[in-house]
Amino acid sequence: MGWLVPQPENEDVFRTLTCFAHLVLLAEDLLFDGSPSAGGFGGIIEQAGRVLRVMESPGYRVTGADDPYTLALVDVMNRLRKESTAGRVGWLTHEMRRCFADAVRGINALHGAVPLTEDQYMSIRLDDVAGHLTIVLIEMCGAETLTDDMWQSPAVPACLESAGMVGALDNDLFSYRKETVHDLNLINVLQVTRGLSVQDAVDETMKVRDRVMRLFLRLPEELLVGAPVPLRYVLEQLGQALRGHVPRTSSPRMRSRMPRTTARSAPSPRPPSSSADQTSHRSPRSTAALSPNHAARSRGPSAAKAR
Repeated sequence: MGWLVPQPENEDVFRTLTCFAHLVLLAEDLLFDGSPSAGGFGGIIEQAGRVLRVMESPGYRVTGADDPYTLALVDVMNRLRKESTAGRVGWLTHEMRRCFADAVRGINALHGAVPLTEDQYMSIRLDDVAGHLTIVLIEMCGAETLTDDMWQSPAVPACLESAGMVGALDNDLFSYRKETVHDLNLINVLQVTRGLSVQDAVDETMKVRDRVMRLFLRLPEELLVGAPVPLRYVLEQLGQALRGHVPRTSSPRMRSRMPRTTARSAPSPRPPSSSADQTSHRSPRSTAALSPNHAARSRGPSAAKAR
């Protein structure tokens, strides 16, 4: 969270959201990082329902049947309701619901008879932890609320979604073949939809990632001119969170648009041996593309460090 929101304006909310982010990542591990996922498909839906029930219930009554995870989430949500506004907590709950819905959607697509298309994959990634949920976490740390009228320009959601997609695609590149259980990954999708080799799919993923990065670098320049304070805050925090994503090989003009920092380009994953060069069908997981804590745990270079 410190990398994602380097300048929190509400320290109490920032600390509580840090706890919330850890709980989200823990749920991700418990639900999606098993082989098979803990409790199977039904277990994922059941846990999602419990999480949303707590988030939607200000008067949630703890019982002896609640597990330690639920108890921790109840505590975090009670603190958030005291420190933030009902509107912001409602937005956070809405985006968490969208994360779970797209996780289920991705699992269903992987196990369905019809292969996942590129557009479907990108749509799913927009709604995982790297996308809209990340924007809410940043916005809630600001002093002023990002109101509905500030979303009227199509450039605003395009800018915010492109930021999340940069992190998601960088994670696809860095974590390829490292996430041994789940492989909802653009590289694998491209192998199926276009019949590409592993290396060609890697190269194409890097091209897509670079196009999305250029979009993100262009849009804030336009939006910051006359932007209201809440929107300016979110854009500036995003710019700092993503500064490590701009590779050294980028043009000087592109690098100058981001805060000064040491940046690294995404290395090409080593192609697997022929015996492993198959697209497996495993359950997807939401990837916290902009979270340094998540990536530092087990997935090598991350969105926060270079993702």
